[in-house]
Parts: sequence; structure tokens; C-alpha cells
Amino acid sequence: TGIFYVLKYIEFFVVYFIVANNIESRDRIWRLTVVMLATALVISLIAIAQIPSGDRVTAPFEGERAEPNTLGGYLLFIGCITSGLLLGLRDRMSKMLLAGLLVLMFVPFLATLSRGSFLALPVASIALASLKRRARFGMIAVFVLLAAIGTVAMPQVVKDRIMYTFNQGETSHHQVQVGNVRLDSSTSARLDSWGVAVSDWADSPVWGYGITGYAFLDAQYFRILAETGIVGAVTFIALIVAVYRQGFGLYHATTDPLYFGLSIGLISGLTALLVHGISANTFAIVRIMEPFWLFAGLVVSCARIESEAVVTVDVDDGDSASA
Repeated sequence: TGIFYVLKYIEFFVVYFIVANNIESRDRIWRLTVVMLATALVISLIAIAQIPSGDRVTAPFEGERAEPNTLGGYLLFIGCITSGLLLGLRDRMSKMLLAGLLVLMFVPFLATLSRGSFLALPVASIALASLKRRARFGMIAVFVLLAAIGTVAMPQVVKDRIMYTFNQGETSHHQVQVGNVRLDSSTSARLDSWGVAVSDWADSPVWGYGITGYAFLDAQYFRILAETGIVGAVTFIALIVAVYRQGFGLYHATTDPLYFGLSIGLISGLTALLVHGISANTFAIVRIMEPFWLFAGLVVSCARIESEAVVTVDVDDGDSASA
């Protein structure tokens, strides 16, 4: 089992390297982006079709055991990419289509009833607002206004799902109490598992217990610590820093609206996924990580294509001056 998990992780990086090393034009970047957004549209429509059943919506092809939390993470990340493009692109038709897709994705996002995804949403909004180069305060004001309106207009089932964390009431299961607030049994069980994981990690702090060598943990960071120890945790942090560096490098250097939109989409999306990872194995989930690493590869390609274009222009200018 551990071998196949490792192969799955390698697959993520294969996706990244294929994209980062084989995209040679802005047109191909745009086409891949459109295909990814079209995929999100199809998935959103399939999820919306599940809403009348009354169950939490999930992604297609999940098998018998549905995972609404992972669909929430996928929609969260693609929503950040869509928002980044919406803020970056200047073409009116493109902006209208992106806004429509964003509204459409928000419907199944709410219907996932994923508390981890809901927790990451305001963080993603703040990241997007802070990355917008102009009218940042205006954007923050708009986000606050939309949050206030959304809180009032939010479906009751979503409000109940959020408040269930704090008002489940007493049960026969163990419940963690923080001050006067008693957490629900599901959240309490997750918190208890975190404590046990930290305690067990102390027995193998450097290397951990190996991939799948420890009990199942539905929390990315404690799973990394338990399975791969300090070595894995440090490597994971280095990986995240490297992705941020690529995103911010393009963000500060580019003047192309498409590249700018992808850069802030990746940065805000990564920030949101780091929050989502508190309650899910976000960075081990195929339907989240394959799009993530594809867009990371696109951002690296954007930076390379733009730098090559600058070098070409400089060379041409030099040749002209010599002539």
C-alpha cells in the first residue's frame, strides 16, 4: 500500500514536470487553462444535479465512499484560479464568463457542507484582495460586504452544518470542551487523534513510521509528521516555499494579464489549500493535487516564456544597434 501511495505522489510531480518542460507558447497556456476551467464547469454541473437528493454533493467517479470535503478543496482551488484570472484579464467577455463560472461553482461549494473548505474561503479572499495591485482596500471592502450578504442569504443547511461544530449537545462519545464551548464528537475525535499522533511521533521523530505506516489521519500536517518525521516536515515546508517563490516571482515580474492572473490564482489557491489541509489530507488527494501541480507548471512556464521573450528583444535591439 505504501508503495502505491508513493507512486501516486510521484505522479503529481510527473504532471508538474510534463507541463513545466513542454509548454512553449502563451497560446498553449491559455488553452490548457480554458480546458481546466471547462472541466470545473462540468464537475460543478454534475454536483449541482446531486443537490435535490438532499445528500452532501461529491465529485464524480468516487466509488461507494463519497468525499465531499475533497470536492470542496478542488472547487476552492479552481475558484482561486478563476478569481485570479478575473482580476488579471482585461477582456470584458472573458471577465463575464469567469464571473459566471465563479458564481456557478459557489453553489456546489456550499452544498459540500465542508467545514474545512468554508474555513479556507475567507483566507483565500483576503489573499486575493492583498495581491490585487490596484484598489486593494476597495476589494477588501467588497469582500466584507459580500461576506455579510452571504451570511444572511446562506442556506439554512449550511448554517446548521457550521454551527453543528459548537451546538451538537452532549453525546455518548468523548467531546473536547474549550471554555464553555463543547465541540461536536467528530471534531473532538479529530483533535484527539492529533494529540495521539504527536505523542507517537516522539517515538520516531526523525523518520516517522513510513508512508501508510501509521494509523489513518484526516489532517495533512500531523500525517506528514507521523509518517515521515522531521525530515518529511522540513521537505514539505521547503516544497511549499519553492512554489510560493515561483508564484511571487512571476507576480512581481510580469505585465501580461494572463500570467498575472495565474500567479495570484496560484498564490491564493496554495494559501487556501494550506488552511484546508488542517482538516484533510489535501496534498495527497488526486483531484486536488493534479490541478494544483498543473497550474504550478503553467506558472513556471509563464515565467520562462516571458524571460525568453525579453532576452530575444534585447538581442534584437543589440543587433539593430550594431547594424
